[in-house]
Amino acid sequence: MSTTARRLSVGVLHESVVIQQGLAALVGRSGNLQLVATAGTGSPTVAADLLPAHVLLASHGFALELLDGPEGPRHAAVIAVAPHFGDEAARALIRRGARGLLLLSMTADELEQAVLRVGAGLRHITPSVAAVMAEHLGAPGLTCREVALLELLSCGMTNKAIARTLQISDGTVKTHARSIFSKLGANNRTQAVAVARRRGILRYGADLPAGCLEEAPAGRPAASRSAGSTTLGLQLARSMSVPA
Repeated sequence: MSTTARRLSVGVLHESVVIQQGLAALVGRSGNLQLVATAGTGSPTVAADLLPAHVLLASHGFALELLDGPEGPRHAAVIAVAPHFGDEAARALIRRGARGLLLLSMTADELEQAVLRVGAGLRHITPSVAAVMAEHLGAPGLTCREVALLELLSCGMTNKAIARTLQISDGTVKTHARSIFSKLGANNRTQAVAVARRRGILRYGADLPAGCLEEAPAGRPAASRSAGSTTLGLQLARSMSVPA
């Protein structure tokens, strides 16, 4: 039964039509929740303004865009829904104002209880996600320069190419790489990239840093990216006047 007297209105924002319809069906089955609308294309901030919802169930990407908008989601609390949350990705969403984190493997009961809790002003984080966050609590984090360097490593750039891109020496690249490996518990760049993606420090499908196309090693297909796109980590690193 509901822990609150009001029937909460819920909006669903997801790029996948299948997932969008699945979430909408689960919401519609609950006697405590009311589905007001769904959306899966266009600007999520615009879509959110059109949904008179108390709570928005949003994909990871839509949740970030909503929370990073100039005014945030104006009236609704945001619950991010994804197949996986690394500890860094989860913390980033919480810092930005997400009120809940749910895995796509959730049950209908968990979805209902999460929405009711968030609608009542509380927070809901799936226990397994909370456990992952706790596991890395207090672990040393990467600096902006290290994240930028790791992004360049992830698209196969050599140490010399990274040094030219970040305008630092080859030795400094190696020093940063050793620090990254130590913090992530990795033995090489491949392991470091895998760990960083699993934890949400790097995200699959993100825009690649400028230089990935030109510097891809021989024999490796060049990555595609939109013209002029640059990751936030690289922008921060390039803005630093003194190499770290």
